[in-house]
This record gives sequence, C-alpha cells and structure tokens, in this order.
Amino acid sequence: MNFKTCISAFILLSLIGCSADTIVSVNNQSGQALRNVTISSSGFRKGAALISAGKTVSWRIPKGRTDHFAIAFDLREKSFSYSPDVYFESEDWEVVVTVDATGRASVDENLASMLTQIVGRW
Repeated sequence: MNFKTCISAFILLSLIGCSADTIVSVNNQSGQALRNVTISSSGFRKGAALISAGKTVSWRIPKGRTDHFAIAFDLREKSFSYSPDVYFESEDWEVVVTVDATGRASVDENLASMLTQIVGRW
C-alpha cells in the first residue's frame, strides 16, 4: 500500500465517524421578495421573514431531523406551501429549493459530503 493510499484510507475512515448537518437553502428566483418563509419537518422549524429577489438563504438542519420536509412562503400577497417528495439522508446532504416567478418550488437534493469531494480528488 503506497503512502497516498494510506492517507486516503485514513481520511476516509476519519470522516465516516464525523457527522455533518444537512444544509437546506431557499433560492428566490421569483423576481419578487418572498415573505414569511418557513421550512419544517417533524424535528425542526426554521424561517426567514424576507428573502429578497435573487437571494438565497441557507439553514443547517441537525442530524436526524429531515423527514416529512415542507416549505411555505408568501409571494405577491398569495400563500404557497409544498411538501415535496424528496429523499435525503439526515447528514451530509444539501437540499436547494428554488422558487420561480409563478411561485412553484422545485427541489434539488444532492450529497454534499466533504468525503465525496476528498475521495474524488484522489
């Protein structure tokens, strides 16, 4: 086993024991301010009074609190709420909710693990 492989294995094993929070972001592409934004699940509730047009707000969700995800917000005096059918683990994931001009929320979830980034470099 060469030195590079040993270092890679050490980093991999070290990071497996680490737990990272899930990052949930709301990206406002509606052209108007989003008001009363709330993201929630069975184990958390986070929010922002305002997300300006073109801005993104992110929250860290503690490990183990990511089931039954929902988002609600107001746009142009109209209320919207969604419970998207998304799957993401309780750690090392990034969830991005993008709101468009019609108030539709699309969700992109992906593994944002530092482990994946490091292993990919080797």
